[in-house]
Amino acid sequence: MNKLENNNLIIETKSHGAELTRIYSKSTTQEFLWNANNKYWARHSPILFPIVGRLKDNETYINNTLYNMNQHGFARDMNFNLINSDFNSLTYKLKSDDTTKNYYPYDFELLIKYTIKNSSIHINWTVINKTDSEMYFSIGGHPAFNIPFNNIDKVDNYYLKFKSSNPVSSYKLDGPYVSSKSSINNLTDMSLSSDLFANDALIYDNVDSVSICSKNSSTSIELKFNNFPFVGIWSPYYKETNSIAPFICVEPWYGIADSIDSNKKYTSKLGINKLNKNEIFEASYEIKINI
Repeated sequence: MNKLENNNLIIETKSHGAELTRIYSKSTTQEFLWNANNKYWARHSPILFPIVGRLKDNETYINNTLYNMNQHGFARDMNFNLINSDFNSLTYKLKSDDTTKNYYPYDFELLIKYTIKNSSIHINWTVINKTDSEMYFSIGGHPAFNIPFNNIDKVDNYYLKFKSSNPVSSYKLDGPYVSSKSSINNLTDMSLSSDLFANDALIYDNVDSVSICSKNSSTSIELKFNNFPFVGIWSPYYKETNSIAPFICVEPWYGIADSIDSNKKYTSKLGINKLNKNEIFEASYEIKINI
């Protein structure tokens, strides 16, 4: 594990998947990031690359060749190199190799940087096209946060606060695939409940920030991701007990699952991004602990 610390926070990351594994608030003495208990979900905050969500039948055509790739891509299960470390930041790099080309034919570099400042963690993504042609990709975050923040509250004591500067649409899933899109007149506050994720993730576009808030406390977790195309909200739902896991994921995405009628062509995939030769993509989002 690699650690960063200031007067407010301790965060930890690991080279496997370049994953954020801990967010600890010194002022509240609370752990805010999910602990990856495999009883519910054995990850903390995986990096989703080069797809977000699931491909139709877990396969896609790139340059007329069929490739198989599991949900959310391969980066989360690969070892990154720590290429820079200083008093407030850590930077990891993943480069394409023979293993990645079994799933994805492009030459690329993927850099993940974590920076702490005051009570915030800034996550920066950089994707560099090293291929002698156009390159297509998706990328996303999947951080999971403890609910409740303490051992007293219940799920019903929490709500989500949304901010957006443009009209918002929601995307409905049929199984793991996007089946429809509809406009939302007003997306501001949403109470958490045990059956909120009965149909899997909630997916929206044009959302600028999401806060996980408590009705009994001023403490909140705020995620800011201006200009991101999509955000997913998710927790595993257990029908037998009408309950969710003790965490909730707020996932900023530059990509989305395949549509239910996908033609499996990667270049026309829903939410896909394109880089020209040697072009660089950069995006960032912020996790802030408000006390």
